[in-house]
Amino acid sequence: MAYRTTPKMMERKEVRREKLLATAIRLFGRQGYHATTVPAIVARAGSSIGGFYLYFRNKEDVFAAALEAVGESIATALNDAIRAAGPEVLDQMKAAIQALVRFLVEHPREARILIVESSGLGKRLETARRRVISSHTRSVAQALGALAERLPPMETAVVANCWVGAVYEAVFQWLVEAPRKRIPAERLASAITSFNLRGIGAPAHMLD
Repeated sequence: MAYRTTPKMMERKEVRREKLLATAIRLFGRQGYHATTVPAIVARAGSSIGGFYLYFRNKEDVFAAALEAVGESIATALNDAIRAAGPEVLDQMKAAIQALVRFLVEHPREARILIVESSGLGKRLETARRRVISSHTRSVAQALGALAERLPPMETAVVANCWVGAVYEAVFQWLVEAPRKRIPAERLASAITSFNLRGIGAPAHMLD
């Protein structure tokens, strides 16, 4: 006798998986990878150990899923900002920086998972982390290519890495500062935007 999986059953399974994943993101983002355990994730999610292993192989597996989820959320925020910016490529690049900074500032747990906790955890998780960041770098490289006739000659791939690295490093330093010492998030985004645009040699009239 064969049992069929109905759409409702699939939906319930997806809801349970998403609850476990959301709980894992909260714990990884608050207390770090090493301090977070599978039993803690299960307990906070109101699930069971057996239920956890239906969806994830181990803690590394759920952390990889967390990185993927963070990357998807960032991609959605960036794409929305780029669409709203209109057809001008420079406006899109400025909007993307501001959207990325805004997301990381407004989602400090997700930012910690991507920027801090995912480093030094082995090849699989480093690959997952690099996949997220590389997607941003490719987008910047494409935008720089579209602006090539309006900008000084440059090594596009190198500059794209510098552009993205500046965003993540600046946000990392902002996040680890005591809240009372932090500059306002909008000033942070503005400073990063100005630095990156000047770094690619954008004409003064393009900086407005």
